[in-house]
This record gives sequence, C-alpha cells and structure tokens, in this order.
Amino acid sequence: MPFDVYDTQEEAAGPARGGARPFIGVHFECCGVYARIYRRPEERSYEGRCPRCLAQVRVRVGRDGVATRMFRAS
Repeated sequence: MPFDVYDTQEEAAGPARGGARPFIGVHFECCGVYARIYRRPEERSYEGRCPRCLAQVRVRVGRDGVATRMFRAS
C-alpha cells in the first residue's frame, strides 16, 4: 500500500541545479531509515520505496503545497 505523503510546491521542488535530478528526503518511520526520493523531469510527483521493507511513497507536486524538502512517511 503506497503512502501518500504531502503535496509540495513546484517552486520548492525547484528545477534541477547543474543538471542534477531534483529530490526530496523521506524518513521512513516503518523501518527508521532515510532515503532520497527522486523525480523524473517529466513527472508531477516524487515516487520511491523504503530501502528496507519496500513500502511505496508518492509525493505529489502541487501549486498550493508546502515549501519543505524533508518528509516523514508513517
């Protein structure tokens, strides 16, 4: 079952600097681990998995979201 975390502002997600892929940090409470979740340039969301139990996480990019780059998935 995928986690549907928080929306984030497109501006906060920002364009990739220097050709790097945009990412957010996610702390997976299920296993107590941190991972970076990357976004493909053509996508409107960040999608990834917990590195230990493979629980899915999806963070949508939205206009009315929040300006943070760190999230918790519980």
